[in-house]
Amino acid sequence: MNLRRHSATIRLSTGVAALTVSILLAAQALGLIPDAAGAKLRGRGQLCEAIAIHCSLAAQRGDLSTIREATREIVARDADIRSAGVRRPDGKLLIQAGDHAAHWKAPPGEESTPTFVRVPIYSGENRWGTVEIAFNDAGNDGVVGALMANPLFRLAMFVSGAGFLAYLIYLRRSLQYLDPAAVIPERVKAMLDTLAEGVLVLDNKERIVLANNAFTAAVGQPAGDLTGVPASRFGWTRPQADDGNGDERFPWTDALRDGTARTAVALCLKRGDDDVRTFTVNCGPIMGGDGSPRGALATFDDVTPIEKKNSQLRTTLEMLRQSRDEINRQNQELQALATTDPLTGCLNRRSFFAQFEAHWASARRYGYKLSCVMADVDRFKRINDKHGHTVGDQVLQHVASVLKGLAREGDVVCRYGGEEFCVLLTHTDADGAAQAAERYRAAIEAAPCGGVAVTASLGVAGLEVSPRSPQDLIDQADKALYAAKQAGRNRVIRRDRMPTDAVVAKDGTGAKSAGGEGSAPAAPAPSPIPYGAVTALMSALRYRDPSTADHSQRVADLCVATAKDLVSVGDCFVLEVAALLHDIGKLGVPDAILLKPGPLSDAEWKIMRAHDRMGAEIVSAAFNSDELTGIVQTHHAWFGGSPRDPGLPTGHHIPLRARVLSIADAYDAMTTDRVYRKGRARDEAFAELRRCAGIQFDPELVERFIAVVTAADSGRAGKATEAELALARVQQQIERLGHALDAKDITLLRAMAGRLVATAGRDGLGDVAKAAAELERSAATNGDVLDVVTKVNELMELCRSATAPVGDGPAPVEESRGATSPGATATATSAPRPKVGSV
Repeated sequence: MNLRRHSATIRLSTGVAALTVSILLAAQALGLIPDAAGAKLRGRGQLCEAIAIHCSLAAQRGDLSTIREATREIVARDADIRSAGVRRPDGKLLIQAGDHAAHWKAPPGEESTPTFVRVPIYSGENRWGTVEIAFNDAGNDGVVGALMANPLFRLAMFVSGAGFLAYLIYLRRSLQYLDPAAVIPERVKAMLDTLAEGVLVLDNKERIVLANNAFTAAVGQPAGDLTGVPASRFGWTRPQADDGNGDERFPWTDALRDGTARTAVALCLKRGDDDVRTFTVNCGPIMGGDGSPRGALATFDDVTPIEKKNSQLRTTLEMLRQSRDEINRQNQELQALATTDPLTGCLNRRSFFAQFEAHWASARRYGYKLSCVMADVDRFKRINDKHGHTVGDQVLQHVASVLKGLAREGDVVCRYGGEEFCVLLTHTDADGAAQAAERYRAAIEAAPCGGVAVTASLGVAGLEVSPRSPQDLIDQADKALYAAKQAGRNRVIRRDRMPTDAVVAKDGTGAKSAGGEGSAPAAPAPSPIPYGAVTALMSALRYRDPSTADHSQRVADLCVATAKDLVSVGDCFVLEVAALLHDIGKLGVPDAILLKPGPLSDAEWKIMRAHDRMGAEIVSAAFNSDELTGIVQTHHAWFGGSPRDPGLPTGHHIPLRARVLSIADAYDAMTTDRVYRKGRARDEAFAELRRCAGIQFDPELVERFIAVVTAADSGRAGKATEAELALARVQQQIERLGHALDAKDITLLRAMAGRLVATAGRDGLGDVAKAAAELERSAATNGDVLDVVTKVNELMELCRSATAPVGDGPAPVEESRGATSPGATATATSAPRPKVGSV
């Protein structure tokens, strides 16, 4: 029985029944209740004395038959006697009635017990014998039998049970007339009137029982007019900025119906034409003795001034966003990565994507010809394995030198990833591109690198194949490249002259490995993803939190390296964009949480985890690409089932690219240094990935990822240090300060200076943080333009001298060795994780 649920009646009934039994026991102790056990013992004693007298008289006469008959009759007539016997002083049993030998257990010495009684028989002065009587013993039935044989115990059990039921019925009928909501002492009312928040006490019909002074002042009605009025009849509305689920129920409705508390519910009340008050309502149920809601207590916190400030803040943030977007469009130095690959000097992938998109737009607008050549060093892994990664790097540099030497001034040469290169030929059709590709192939074959013979396979595609986007054109050239490899390598193949059945998958089997997307039926052509929009979002993220942007770039590099040969070039591009934007939702996380240098609290983690949903919404709104949105939405899905979100797909139902992104995200989060802890070593991170394989990650992809990272790390060189990356992040913010100064926007300048203080302080650049703090104070206090300009110049000079080793642009994080695509570089990310892979 649940005493909490029936506390008012059951506990009182139990207590009163216990008191009644206590009174009975006290009466027994005072002798007011006859002692049945004592009376029984006294009766046994009297019976034994009578038997002894009768037997003594018969013994004096020598009449044994009389003693025998008397003994048998006594046993037969008294059910309390089990057996009886007469024993001579020498121990010989002379007479017995019943199975005396079995029932008799002689007490020690000459003593008797209530069950086994000895009575001596005398003939004259001499002892003739002893009468032995064995009585029934109630204790032989155990403790329960002894208790049940006790009349007092039976009486106590009856009184406690019957009394409990009687008291329960009586108290239930009596307590129903007591309403806790209607009995409110004056001292309680006086206490509620001292609160600054409005307070309502409601009955179970939502009617007002009590309203304190703060609430009556808020609604503009006296307390007497509010009593008995339903709380829902005041014309409550939801704030316009409320993005809830559309639930129109009031918090007290839920409290009375379900007995659940509601907190932080925003409600608006219109008191006049221009007077709209906003309240934060907290409501909890008042529970009755039977466990059901008997009323509700609601508090109303008037947050109208705060809401007005929030509205102004939203307007200001929108203005800042527009300014930031304008700056991002004008300043290409805010691109996510450096423009060139540090090993080969060619453009890196993301710089190439940006230039390709510009040329693509021009070609579409003015009808220019445009072609693409994909080149891949033949048997490059064999070169690495046989001659070492140093020679492999030299081969890549040699091939890059040949391509750049033969390319025209307007052509764009890119190290696309690993041993692959991509050349964009402007104002060139497929015929001209094929001729150029043949020149590239012949030049590479004709010039060995350090005694190592080098050849390359090349694929050509132009606008003749009707590509839908720049990535589609690259994908078509990539298909031609793999056809060239399948045809024997060291040759050039044009995509528009390939038979349809010659197109094969990258693994040469016609199907992708690792499960997921390779065996899926042909889907409709996906919508193009404008890379300019990707760079704009990444610039916004870098402005908001540079370390998260660096993390996203490293994760993208790891994803590209892992997915190589698993998916097509076009699909790999979508994965790369998804990796770059998987944390874009952090744009909506407050600075106090996003920039916090230490671990987050549970409440802060709740807000931080919402960035996944916000990121998916941003990606969905910015790009009309279901596959891109799907990767971002499902990259936190667990291979064995997500405990936090069981609605996500599991196993191979998770898109292949989302599974790759999940592993890369977790690895970089584990191996990245943070202010409050050191990143894990590579092997420790590998062990953790393997531990979670099959639970959180795809086991097959985990092993592929580990192999890729291991191969990449074995020859890594030329990576930017964390100090250089930190200085690069500061340099980017200094450039924005210059734009704000040109615009004469002191408010924006002050905000940027404050952000620079936080960024520089977190990155350990104390001098920069100090100079930025002085600029912030100057912009916030006197507004002297000359003083502000002077401090900006001082800050810029300080940062220029500090960032001189890095150069003018952000530090590159591309992979320097040619075996795989870029790997991970350890820099600080923005927040701790509760599970493997959360950042």
